[in-house]
Amino acid sequence: MKKNQLNKYSDLFKVLSDSNRLSLVTHLCQCREANVSELSTCCSIDLSVVSRHLSKLKNVGILGAKKKGKEVYYELKASELSHLLRELADEIDKADCCR
Repeated sequence: MKKNQLNKYSDLFKVLSDSNRLSLVTHLCQCREANVSELSTCCSIDLSVVSRHLSKLKNVGILGAKKKGKEVYYELKASELSHLLRELADEIDKADCCR
């Protein structure tokens, strides 16, 4: 596996290893989209902390944002996340250690 691929997976797992971020991802799987205030309330995370977590999820490319009026709504890019995880699973399947 190439170094840039390893870095991509490493960044993804670092972001998903935080229980607050995983809680946000799980909630966004269920409700499709939410703003910072809604996410703060449903996940019991301080508003400013939610914003930092959302920024990290967005930076790895698994979260999108849309502005609706004055509010920003976040949504999980589920297809991107599942693509990355499938890609890694395929690499593992191809490895000699799995045969």
